[in-house]
Amino acid sequence: MPIHHRSISGRLRWSLATLATATARKYGILAAFSLAVVLVLAVGELGGAERPSINILAGSGRPGLANGSGAKAAFNEPFGICLDAKGALYVADSANHCIRKVSPGGVVTTFAGNGQKGTVDGPREKARFDTPSGVRFDGKGNLYVCSYAENTIRVIDAKGNVRSLFASRVEGYLDGPVGEARIRAPRGLVFDSKGNLFFSDCWNHRIRKITPEGIVSTLAGGGPTGARAKAIWRDGTGAEARFFAPCGMAIDRDDNLYVADAENHRIRKITPRGVVTTIAGHGKSGKAGRGFADGPAAKSRLNTPTEVFVTADGVVYFSDTYGNRIRKISPQGIVSTVAGTGKPGLRNGPALAAELNFPRGLVLWKKTLLLADFNNHVVRKIALE
Repeated sequence: MPIHHRSISGRLRWSLATLATATARKYGILAAFSLAVVLVLAVGELGGAERPSINILAGSGRPGLANGSGAKAAFNEPFGICLDAKGALYVADSANHCIRKVSPGGVVTTFAGNGQKGTVDGPREKARFDTPSGVRFDGKGNLYVCSYAENTIRVIDAKGNVRSLFASRVEGYLDGPVGEARIRAPRGLVFDSKGNLFFSDCWNHRIRKITPEGIVSTLAGGGPTGARAKAIWRDGTGAEARFFAPCGMAIDRDDNLYVADAENHRIRKITPRGVVTTIAGHGKSGKAGRGFADGPAAKSRLNTPTEVFVTADGVVYFSDTYGNRIRKISPQGIVSTVAGTGKPGLRNGPALAAELNFPRGLVLWKKTLLLADFNNHVVRKIALE
């Protein structure tokens, strides 16, 4: 039976540490220091086998609509993703206009929609969607689906029926009951511990809230609305804050929201009281602000992040979409790259040497990061350990 590399690494550490101690006694500190360097390099080499690696969970790498296992399945521009309580992955398969389900073993089925573009409510198998971009479960088994193309949020209830949450698809900005409220290109969806639904109102440049009673309000963000508004960012409380094209969202155990502020090239944090701060990214907004730099969060550079996920221990993962990388922010405020070289492509293997192509939604399942690789038409997995 082969010995696991962790055992070899552990034995190597013990053996070289013992050797270093003996060397110090016989030849002095300088010789022991030189040997310590060898120890670090040697263990580091073996530790390389423990570094993250990336592979394909499902999808052929070519656009299509096909159910099946692994590479026999096909997606067409997979976008937002989420998990159910059993670890099944749900994918907003945007250009196929349907919602797909992927088992932990990589078996793909169509959960809702039939591949035909449209906005038709009813039984999930007969319902139609138009470019779904985000998905999220509430605490009652209902799956919420947003679409910037449809300009609405749909609900697939636990019995499999689809209905529209908003009464109108007319674009605009107006708070109030869902029957009267107006939105513009909804994106990321999250629920807090009280059952409130928050979403990124992308082209209104705001974060909105829907109570369980169906009342829409604005939690954070202010200023001009629309796609032609001037790109600007500002920290602050409520309407004092500024976003530009906020996209994916995540929420932690204390109901703090995390927002991928795409065109501001920043990751933002919002407290339950609406206090907005920047936790990663700096520089100009818009195209001029795109860049790449790891390191302390305040000095990091991002390139149009569109999706975000926060773990129970406070690590924030995000898709640096235009930068073709998956990156993370440590609880200590250090930004680092998890996967991707920045070059668009489809290459598996060691994560830092891998190639991605416009990564979108991402979630963590146990110790594996799952992500929608949009332009590669696959769902990929990064084994973090």
